[in-house]
Amino acid sequence: MWRRTLGAALGWGVASIDRMEATLGDVRRTAAFLRGHVLFRPRPDDLYVATYPRSGTTWMQFMLHRLVRPEVEFRHINDVCPWFERSLAVGSVEPEQLERLPSPRIFKTHLPRAWLPAQGRFVVVVRDPADVALSYHRLYRDYLGFDGSFDAFLARFERGAVQYGSYWTHVGQWQRAAERERGVVVLRYEQLRRDPAGELRRVAEMAGLSTDPERIAAAVEGASLSRMKALEAKFDHATALLRERGVRAEQFIGQGRVGSGAQTLSDAQRARIDAAGRRGIGRHVPWRLPAFLH
Repeated sequence: MWRRTLGAALGWGVASIDRMEATLGDVRRTAAFLRGHVLFRPRPDDLYVATYPRSGTTWMQFMLHRLVRPEVEFRHINDVCPWFERSLAVGSVEPEQLERLPSPRIFKTHLPRAWLPAQGRFVVVVRDPADVALSYHRLYRDYLGFDGSFDAFLARFERGAVQYGSYWTHVGQWQRAAERERGVVVLRYEQLRRDPAGELRRVAEMAGLSTDPERIAAAVEGASLSRMKALEAKFDHATALLRERGVRAEQFIGQGRVGSGAQTLSDAQRARIDAAGRRGIGRHVPWRLPAFLH
């Protein structure tokens, strides 16, 4: 009897220590991000690809990179278009290193407008929440060790209990920013798929980049899905970490399909997403800094 009691007590102690270590890790990363944010020196022509996760972020990053400096090769997309918050939070780059990047600098971010520098231009890509949820579930399963069903993940997604919080709060904040600021442009992922050259031209006009039709066409072709699939390792941000943990991811670059949620989800699942959207629109949900892919 005493062995079971002692075992249960020790098990509780180990679990408490694990929770404490995870919390301390989150606090350390948040403090590192806030320090980097203070030391970072923004420029008026900085360009941020600002999205909720799984909304075409990497595709837009790569198209912009191909448009701005097509001759620059890289080992990983983060070398030329850093992930703003994660790079600072985990210490993979220091603010001084970002200072050495040539203008216009291109950053990826999933942060809301309020947590980003006042200066800069912002490209926001918004994707159908059903498609986002399906893709986000795959990322959680393949990269973050989540072993639950899609229904279990959907319950989290509905209430914003995922990294970067509520989809509807995030999108709503950026849409309001676009109404107030000339330097914010909102694109629909679905329209981006239908007319990538036209949408990239919209971004170029807002950001003061080249709108030469040949350069636009070359950027779109150079960032095609088949091209990105062939260069998968250059875009997978978590490969090294996953290998350390013994996790084997499937693929970071998805199929980029439009409407997969409507085709894959049941009527009940789609209704849940629609209801969550109605609840989320116009509702203020306090936003906190996320655990940066711990």
